[in-house]
Amino acid sequence: MDDTPANLRALEGLISDLGADVVCASSGDEALRLLLERDFALILLDVQMPGMDGYETAALIRMRERTRHVPIIYITASNRSEVNVTRGYALGAVDYLFKPIVPEILRTKVGVFLELHRRREEVRRQEELLRQAESRAYAQQLTEARAHYAHSLLQQEMERERKVSEAREQRAQELAKLVSEKEQAQAALHESNARLWLLADTASRLLKDPDGRGHLDSVHQQIARHLGLEICLGYLFHEDSQHMELAAHAGLSDEQLPTLRHLSPGQGIASRVAAESQRWVFDDSRPLDSALDADVAPELGLSALVCYPLRGQDRVLGTLAFGTRSPRTFSEGELSLMQGVCDQVAVALERERLIHALREADRRKDEFLAMLAHELRNPLAPVRTALEVFELRAQQDDKLQRALASANRQVTHMTRLVDDLLDVSRITRGKVEIKPVPVTLADVMEGAIQACEPLIAQRHHALSVTLPPEPVLLNVDPTRMTQVVANLLHNAAKYTPPGGQIALSARRDERELTISVRDTGVGLRPDMLRRVFDLFVQVDPGSDRAQGGLGLGLTLVRSLVEMHGGQVTAHSDGLSQGSEFVVRLPLPTGLAAPLPTLLQSAASAPTRLAPLHILLVEDNPDIRETLRDLLELHGHRVEEAGDGRAAVELVLSLRPQVALVDIGLPEMDGYTVAERVRASAGGAGTRLVALTGYGHPEDRKRALAAGFDAHLVKPVSSDDLSQVLKKLCPAA
Repeated sequence: MDDTPANLRALEGLISDLGADVVCASSGDEALRLLLERDFALILLDVQMPGMDGYETAALIRMRERTRHVPIIYITASNRSEVNVTRGYALGAVDYLFKPIVPEILRTKVGVFLELHRRREEVRRQEELLRQAESRAYAQQLTEARAHYAHSLLQQEMERERKVSEAREQRAQELAKLVSEKEQAQAALHESNARLWLLADTASRLLKDPDGRGHLDSVHQQIARHLGLEICLGYLFHEDSQHMELAAHAGLSDEQLPTLRHLSPGQGIASRVAAESQRWVFDDSRPLDSALDADVAPELGLSALVCYPLRGQDRVLGTLAFGTRSPRTFSEGELSLMQGVCDQVAVALERERLIHALREADRRKDEFLAMLAHELRNPLAPVRTALEVFELRAQQDDKLQRALASANRQVTHMTRLVDDLLDVSRITRGKVEIKPVPVTLADVMEGAIQACEPLIAQRHHALSVTLPPEPVLLNVDPTRMTQVVANLLHNAAKYTPPGGQIALSARRDERELTISVRDTGVGLRPDMLRRVFDLFVQVDPGSDRAQGGLGLGLTLVRSLVEMHGGQVTAHSDGLSQGSEFVVRLPLPTGLAAPLPTLLQSAASAPTRLAPLHILLVEDNPDIRETLRDLLELHGHRVEEAGDGRAAVELVLSLRPQVALVDIGLPEMDGYTVAERVRASAGGAGTRLVALTGYGHPEDRKRALAAGFDAHLVKPVSSDDLSQVLKKLCPAA
C-alpha cells in the first residue's frame, strides 16, 4: 500500500519474482476492500498516506478476525527518531523499512514471511489430510467390523483393537514427523530472523553514524558471535595508495599483528581479492589451491576463510575476511549474510568518504567566498573614495557631477552584488542570526525607501506609499527587515520600464501585517510564480543581464522573511501585466517602546564633525592615498603607515585621536596591531577602527575582541565613516 504510483511500481518490481501474487493499493480504503475479498501472506504499508494514514489502516486491519494476524511491515521516508515506532508495534507491526529501501533487505524480509506463510498453509493441508485419512480408516474399520461381526464377536473385537492400535501408531508417527518439520521450520525462521536483525541493526548503526571505520570492530564482533567465527580481518586502502592497512580485527594475538598490519600490492589474499574485486572462499567443501597456500597466513592456523571486497562507487575501498581454525563449511545463507554485511560496510565507508569530500568542498567554498569578497571590496574602496574626492572638488561642473553620480551608482551596485552573494552563502549555511528589537513600521519603510530612492529617481518611476494611519510596532531585526523591503523595491524598479509606477503599501489586522510592493513592470509567467524565489533563478535572463543582477535578491527576501516567522508570495497576471510581492509577518503583543532608530540618532547628532588627528594604516597605496585625500578635504589631519609595526610605533608616539587600521597588513596584521596598542598605556586614548574587506559577523566579533572600537567593511562611504567618527569622538 502506497499513495505514490512510482513507489508501488518499484516495490512490485523488487518482489515480483519471489513466487507470490503482488496486489497494489494506493489508499487505506482500497486496501481494506481488497482484504475483504482475499487472504494475504504479508502487508507492506506506507505510513504517510493521504486521508487514512498507515497507523489508522493497520488499526482497522487488526479489528477483523480474518486479518488480525497478517504480518505488517511499515515503509516510511522519515528517519528512525521521527517515527512513532511504539505505536507501530502496538498495532501489530513486525518491522520497519526506511526509505530509501535497500532491495536486498526488502527481498529478504518479504521472502521470509512468504516462506512462513507457505509452511503454515502446508501444515493446515497436512492436518486436513490427516483428518481425512483417519476418517477413511475409521469407516473401513467399521465396515470390516460389521462384516466379521456375525462370525465372531471375539475375533471382531481383537481385529478392531489391532487396527485401532495400528492407527494410533501411524498417527503418532505422522504427528512426530509433523512436529519435527514444525521444529525445523521454527528453527529456520528463528535463524532467518536473527540474520535479518543482524543486517538491520548493522545498517541502522552505519546509517546513524557517518564514521564507517569506527563501526568495523563492532560489526566484526556481531557477525563473529552470530556465525561462531574465530578470525575477522578488515583491511582498508590508504588514500591515493595501493597499500592496505589493517583497520579492524578480532581473534588475533598481539604477536600476530605486526606481520598482518600492512599489505603491499599482491601480498596476501586481501590484496588479491581487492585487485580482482571478487569473493574468495575456501572450506571443507571448497579445497584450497596449492598455489595460494603461502597467502593464507599459516601462522593463524585457519581451516576455513572467506574474503569479500568492499566496493565503492568507482573503486574497491578494502576487504573484509572471516575465518575459523576448526573445520567448517560455509552455507549459502552464511555467505549471503556476510556479503550483506560487507555491502553495508562498503556503503557506509563510501558515504563517509563522500561526506568528507562535501565538507571539504564546502570549507573551500566558504574560504573562496570570503577571499572573493575581500578581493572585490579592496579595489572598490579607492574607487569609491576617489569618486567622493572628485565630487567635493568638482561641485560646479554639472557634466562631471553626472558622470561621478553614474560611477558612484555602479560602485554601489557592485557592492550590493558582493553583499547579496555573501548573505546568501551565510543563510544557506545557517550562519545568519536575526536580532529582533521593537521598531516602528514607518522606520523600516523609510530606511528601505532611502536605500532605493536613487534607482527609482534614475528610472523616473512614480512611487506611492500607503501606510496605516496609526503607528505599527514590529518585533524584527530592523536591518534585515529594511533589507527585505529594499530588495523588493529594488526588484520592482529594475524590472519596470522607465516612467512606470510602483506602489508600496501596508495594512494590519489583529494578528499579522501585510506589506505589498506592486509595479507596472514586465510581469511573471505562471510557471515562474513559484520558482522566482529560488537561488540564481532569472525571470528574464536576457533582460536581467541588461539590468544587472545575480538572481539573489528574492532568495534573500524569502529566507529573511521566513526567519521572522512570516511568508512571502508573488502574484502576476502574466507578461507585461506587472507583479505584486506580498510579505506577511506576525504582529507581536505587549512590546515596549522602540529604541531610537539610526535616522533619529543621526538627526540628533551634531551636523558637522570637528577636525580630528587621524592615523591611516593601509598597505595598499591606492586605498591609502585616496582615503587620505578625502579625510584631508574634510579638514582632518592625517598621518600614514604602510605596515603594522610602523602603525604601533606611530600610535604610541603621536597618540592620534583615531587610527583607521586595515586588517590584512604585511608582517603584523591589524588584529595584532590592536592587541599591542591596547596592551600599552600610551595607546589607551586612541580609538581604533578596523577597515577590512572581510565582512562576516565572525570578522566583526574578532575585531572587537582584539581591541577595535568599530568595524567597517570596504568600500566605506564618507557618510558611514563620518557617523562612526562622530560616535567615537562625540566631543569633537
